[in-house]
Amino acid sequence: MIVLYDNWCPNCTKFSILIGKLDWLHNIRFEKLRDFDGKEGFDKELALKQMGSYTRQWNYGFESIFQICIRVPLFWILFPFLYILKVSGLGQWIYVEFAVRRKIIPLHCDENSCNL
Repeated sequence: MIVLYDNWCPNCTKFSILIGKLDWLHNIRFEKLRDFDGKEGFDKELALKQMGSYTRQWNYGFESIFQICIRVPLFWILFPFLYILKVSGLGQWIYVEFAVRRKIIPLHCDENSCNL
């Protein structure tokens, strides 16, 4: 599984590091979204708003979180709860609420200019 995280978002970066440490089976590979050159069917505009992941198809938002959690054994105990959030649509709603409020810190600044 490939997960694209927003490397300009401190919370997204922390999340990717945490999951990387908990992924004992090494089923997940994290890639920086801002440096990703794309793959067939990839929607960068949507991925900039919601975390993107690729298994056999592209997933965005809570579906990406769900796919991550079913690949990390430590989270298997949460599967029933996550499944209910997924089928009810509540998981996506909660995800969007957090995604809208995230902070973006541009890492492309130089000594002459930086638009924060």
